[in-house]
Amino acid sequence: MDLLEKYDKAIPETWDELIETSIYIMDREKDNDKDLISFNGLYDDTDTGTVSLFEYIYSFRDSVNSPFPSFVNETVINALEKLKYMKEKIASNEQFQQGTLYTLGKLNDGKALFIKYWNVIPNPVYKMSILPGIKKGISGSTIGGQSVGIGNDIGDKKINASVKILQYVTSREFRKNITLETLEYSTIPSLYDDDDICKVVDCKFMKSIQFVSRKFPPDYPYDDYSKEFRSSIYEYLYGDKPIIEALNEFDNLNKFYSISFSDSIGKAFGFILGIIAVILVVSLALPFIPNLRKYYKVLYLDFWIYSIFGTFLMFGLCFVGYGPVTVIKCHLRVFFFSFGLSFNLMPIICMFNKSIHKKDILWQTIKKQSYFVIMGVLLINNILYTLILREPFTIDKIFIKNGKNYNRCKSRSGLNRFCFYLLMILETLIIVIAQWLAFIKRNDRYLKKESRFLVISLYTVLLSLIMIFIVDTVNINDYNKQFILFEVFYILFSISNHFIFFIIRPLWLRYKKIDEELEYLKAFRSNTFSCINGSNNQKMNSKSPIYSKSSTNANSQNLLNHKPVAMSNSKVNSRVNSQSYTSIKVNTTNN
Repeated sequence: MDLLEKYDKAIPETWDELIETSIYIMDREKDNDKDLISFNGLYDDTDTGTVSLFEYIYSFRDSVNSPFPSFVNETVINALEKLKYMKEKIASNEQFQQGTLYTLGKLNDGKALFIKYWNVIPNPVYKMSILPGIKKGISGSTIGGQSVGIGNDIGDKKINASVKILQYVTSREFRKNITLETLEYSTIPSLYDDDDICKVVDCKFMKSIQFVSRKFPPDYPYDDYSKEFRSSIYEYLYGDKPIIEALNEFDNLNKFYSISFSDSIGKAFGFILGIIAVILVVSLALPFIPNLRKYYKVLYLDFWIYSIFGTFLMFGLCFVGYGPVTVIKCHLRVFFFSFGLSFNLMPIICMFNKSIHKKDILWQTIKKQSYFVIMGVLLINNILYTLILREPFTIDKIFIKNGKNYNRCKSRSGLNRFCFYLLMILETLIIVIAQWLAFIKRNDRYLKKESRFLVISLYTVLLSLIMIFIVDTVNINDYNKQFILFEVFYILFSISNHFIFFIIRPLWLRYKKIDEELEYLKAFRSNTFSCINGSNNQKMNSKSPIYSKSSTNANSQNLLNHKPVAMSNSKVNSRVNSQSYTSIKVNTTNN
């Protein structure tokens, strides 16, 4: 105050006044006191620097009632530009970067025109005032202090006693006595309307303080957040980084990014998904094309409907990655995955199971109760999914240093995680069983083509599932890369079986002009097929490997009409009519 009174200057109420007053007095005192500084700043690389930045930015808001501004904002840009200008005009990098010890030294020896620090008992040459602002009446002061808590493992008796102590030490009467005895300021605003208090402390000063708290994401460690905050701004204040770049770098700490259909990546995959959706819908017409119809009789019509419905459910996985991550999307992802795969593959498993003939009672029961098998698997899916819903997923916030944060689904409890892994095991088991059935029928006279197409599609599905699990397990510090990987493997996982088995297989067979025998396909879906397989144990002797056209048709017709085939131990001579090119003799003997 001595220097202000000497040069007839008032306590600055704005930052411009502080700069003007500092320049005026320092120009006249530089020869008298070379140790004198104008303003300490207190923008060091500790949490104190974070405090200084918060309250300084808060002092640039438009009005007293205005909230703390967002960081990429004209207000913040103007504030930091003014701060850098002030540093260059009345101080230096070295001076602004000094910390608590330097400030306390200046506070004690009085060698500073203006000092910013906590509300400690000052040197008598100083008078406490509120921080200046962008205009008169605007200020800012950070709230700081200690927190007190009670342990939850000390017993009810001690907890009740601790609560009484806390109630006492935070009571108005106790805090009033502390202020009267120590002259320390209290955080109870009503005390500054008490005449006894106002006799020992400056109540008007305390009422004029405009407090601001340090805001930070609750899931982000405060120390890390504080360091990232001041480091980003210091790169502009003490370095050459553009202010917008510095603010954007810090603003990323407060944002969580996701892909939308308006992004370039989102548009690209949206276009791909649109084309795939059109192909899926158009492909539904293939079974109605006369030349292709027979290639779809490998499954019942309702089984095809189940399988295609599963394809569309799995295809829904490709859309859950768009937009912000939500709990609903987390559960939809599990639903599309589990029910989609079960609907898609269980009909195929049931039909392939019919072509394997064992005398085991359980196996025969499963063959006859295909619908119950499918419903049973779906019931297990439903039970596990319901248990997962009882312990919903949570959103895990992934903070990326010098990158863009994003959210991901996280299991909140052991039950959720356990049921999710059971679903994964169940669906993987479905794929493995389908692979096994396709593998053992790969050389079957009638099913080898279907088996080989199915093996290719199932390998693709299994590989995609493994990659999805890896991507979901590993932390990828780039939400763009994570989205791309998920989309690629979701697409392969959801449509590979449909494209290969439902679309490519019939078209390829038609192109190669491989005439699948309708008679066999119909027999494949009837109980008569057991007669066909049962005759594999019969011995056939023939002088020629070529079968007559007429005899083949006769046998096929017999199967179509479900007529019983009579067999005996005697030799049967078969004569071929005049239209046959080759006569054969079949010696049929039952083993």
